Amino acid sequence: MEYVVKGLGFLLIPVIIIGVFEFFRHPIKSEAGKVFLSKFLALAGSVSSAIFLVPTFITAFSDEPVWIPIGFFAFSLLCSALTIAFINCRISYDEEGFVAKNFFGFKRQFSYNQVTAIEENLHETYLYVGKRRVMIDKFSTGGSEFIALVKKRYRTTHNGLAIPKIQKTKNDIFNGNVLDAGGFIFVYIMISVVIVVFAAFLVWYVFFSGSTADNTIEQQTTFESYVIDNNEITFTSSDNYTYKVDFIGEQLSNERLESMCDGKTVVTTYSKKITPDDEDAYYVIKAIRIDDTYLLSFEETNSLHVQEYWKLLLFPAIFAIVWAIYVVGSIVVGRNPKKYSKNIVRLFFKDGYVKY
Repeated sequence: MEYVVKGLGFLLIPVIIIGVFEFFRHPIKSEAGKVFLSKFLALAGSVSSAIFLVPTFITAFSDEPVWIPIGFFAFSLLCSALTIAFINCRISYDEEGFVAKNFFGFKRQFSYNQVTAIEENLHETYLYVGKRRVMIDKFSTGGSEFIALVKKRYRTTHNGLAIPKIQKTKNDIFNGNVLDAGGFIFVYIMISVVIVVFAAFLVWYVFFSGSTADNTIEQQTTFESYVIDNNEITFTSSDNYTYKVDFIGEQLSNERLESMCDGKTVVTTYSKKITPDDEDAYYVIKAIRIDDTYLLSFEETNSLHVQEYWKLLLFPAIFAIVWAIYVVGSIVVGRNPKKYSKNIVRLFFKDGYVKY
């Protein structure tokens, strides 16, 4: 688990990098007829993604459980989404209309008289074109110029009328009291999906990643000696390799161990090789067989694996409960913000998002 501890240290680095970029970011001169996200977003996404790839490769080629490199790789993909957003999320426009390209690179062309409503929030503005919605981020280069042109062209084509403001809908879980309700719902869904995926990997690791003859190294060897420390047995083979057993099975009595470690008896072991940074490599035995008799079976070691690691499932379970309480609390407070103090409202929403 040492790689996990080291890898978790990388979690703070992207946050620091993005913070530094935002602190030192300078306005970028807008290009006529174009709206695009900040170049610093692309840089932050690329650097953060590369940083998470480091523990991904370290844990992938070590003896860590498979869900650990997958978890780091998932964070790398999330960071790379910033770079993808910079590349794809763009708007080009002229006096006649505009072309909006979404996150996946799909383009749609609109005219200004197709715009039906506008929603201006604290950090982004949404243009509604029928049932479709185009987002302009507050920090988008050229965004304010584009929005001003849309408003101007709409007035021109609608006898001086302003673009209608988006109205509260029946589907708004916050009753129209919270700006960018869709953004909050998206975050709720994304974090919930991450929790579910993480929990699924843990369930797989605890209950379905047991050792078998197919995923272990089969070796024939003889043991010269053994040492028992608590419930762990360390064997030394005749070729001076170290083997370890995590627990003493029912068949591994002292008498059996004495007869097995005589330097003559050939045993078949099924093991996984461990290569620590600070000590010599050794083999963790998952099963021991003499002729056709298992002294330590895969069933025993897999049962121990479940007993040792099922507590890992408590982490996503507790986090899921806390997250569910938070989501429910935010919905309750968001639907009736006037009933609660501003300190309680701030537990769920930043200032400026709630309409009192």
